[in-house]
Amino acid sequence: MAALSFVPFPVDHSMEALPVSSRIRTIYPEDYYPNGGYVQLPYGRTRYYLLGPEDGTKVALVHGLATPSVTYSRLGPYLASKGYRVLLYDLYGRGYSEAPKTPYTTNIFVVQLALLMQYLRWESAHIIGFSMGGGITAAFTATLPHLVSGNIVLIASAGVHNRDDEPPQDKPAVIPISQYAELINLHKELLPGYSNAVSSCLREGPIHELLWAFDKLGNTRVVSGEQVQVLLIHGTDDPLVRYADSIEIQKRIPTAQLVSISGGGHDVPVREEHWLQVAESTEKFFRA
Repeated sequence: MAALSFVPFPVDHSMEALPVSSRIRTIYPEDYYPNGGYVQLPYGRTRYYLLGPEDGTKVALVHGLATPSVTYSRLGPYLASKGYRVLLYDLYGRGYSEAPKTPYTTNIFVVQLALLMQYLRWESAHIIGFSMGGGITAAFTATLPHLVSGNIVLIASAGVHNRDDEPPQDKPAVIPISQYAELINLHKELLPGYSNAVSSCLREGPIHELLWAFDKLGNTRVVSGEQVQVLLIHGTDDPLVRYADSIEIQKRIPTAQLVSISGGGHDVPVREEHWLQVAESTEKFFRA
């Protein structure tokens, strides 16, 4: 029998292929977090980092649409300092993860996290998702609950609306987190697959039409056999993902808790006056 050969999926390069001295890699260096590594997954090479003690409670953090894992520059180290084993990684098409030349459906991101956990030999973890990452987290938990330890946190979660819903006239399609505006602009300029990754997520990815997942979370048992516990965190003045979206999610998950960040926008995980409330609320939820 002839030996099977691995045929790589066609991809566009990541930041890994750019010169180390380039401006984009100065803003977001490859060693931005400690203990980084790469794994070759079916849809592309994926960059990940592991923070905190090896024997700590495992938590995976899923970032949003436009900005890679630097989104968690505060929350990740905070949880690690509290004794958690924290997994951070770049979604396909962002940062140091390659951009597959394929539609960016919800399933691609669900499988990316599942295979990354398998590679790391993580049997399960708590999951945190921000913005589009909240949609991924909801779909991941609803689809693969045996990989979830017990708790999930959805921060300004996407996924409530249908693709054909008319957005409010004052709502832009994408609002870059201002702290990383230059990084995002350099992504557009230097990474050939980035703009397609973002637009594909908006067309067919985990930005829309995830009510089925939120509905399922109201009656989903995780690996322990217990009902999944859900924490919603949302800024009351979020101009991109409306605060009302978390109210809608809470209606569909009656046991979900909601932490309202008064005056908070879409950047609550990183903004100086709000990130600590996000972090402390999350850690308190995990300890309960």
